Amino acid sequence: MTPISPSSPELTVPLRLRFLTDLLAEPRHLLVLRFSVLFLLLYGSSTVFLDIPLQILCGLMLLSPSLLTNQVMWVLICGIVWFVNATDWLWIDNHKILITYWCLVCALAVSAKDTDDVLDWNGRLLIGLTFLFATTWKILASEYWDGTFLHYVFLADGRVEALGTLIGGLSPHMLPQNRLLETLLKQFPQAIGSVSLTTSTRLQIFTLITSYWTLLIEGSVALAFLLKPLRWLSRFRDWLLITFIATTYFILPVLGFAYILIIMGFAQCHPQHRAVRIAYISLFAFLQLSRLPWSFLFF
Repeated sequence: MTPISPSSPELTVPLRLRFLTDLLAEPRHLLVLRFSVLFLLLYGSSTVFLDIPLQILCGLMLLSPSLLTNQVMWVLICGIVWFVNATDWLWIDNHKILITYWCLVCALAVSAKDTDDVLDWNGRLLIGLTFLFATTWKILASEYWDGTFLHYVFLADGRVEALGTLIGGLSPHMLPQNRLLETLLKQFPQAIGSVSLTTSTRLQIFTLITSYWTLLIEGSVALAFLLKPLRWLSRFRDWLLITFIATTYFILPVLGFAYILIIMGFAQCHPQHRAVRIAYISLFAFLQLSRLPWSFLFF
């Protein structure tokens, strides 16, 4: 019999996928809690007074499986996050408020007998309400009906400079010039009065289409997660959420918001939906690519 070489496909393929098999073999609530702790360690802080205790507690919980499900540890995290964010709630980013709620969910889940069910139900509810409120605000605000909000973002936000230049057909020098004009207007509003940002018809059309796509996908996610009677839509709720995350946060890398949505989505995903769980895990890993300086690499 011919021995199998260590580099043969029979061994290398299972070895490459073993990490994914190990992840999916874990109980869902343990994986959700581990993702949550890792997320809090990297993106959960809004101030140095929260950063240091979170790093200490979350670091210990990642190292110790017993601490990962410890009620006292999660109550401490929940208390610290709620106290610090409550003192600064007018100024923190909106996803920090969502993180605050999720810390409470985790503290309640590890204290309950049915940890999986608590994470599942709350994850689905928080996602549905988040997208319901987001869609309602966008419908009531005129900036999304005429595309002006996203048009302004693509003209002035450095995080989407590469895409704005590529799709809008603008010169790479135009967008930094727009940001300079915006800064001058903020510093000397009375002296300048108003400024005109450089744009193009292509960019106006693209941002208008993107605005209506945002309304459609966010509204669909809200309905799919909140209305169980809509079974034909509810069956695709995970893929709708994954589509939203992939089409939004690779372009506009607000990673704190992206990761908390992934964690909540994974928490309510049925363990038998292997492809969906792999998609959530893949997004959790590869969203880091959005941090690359694409403008520098392309232009």
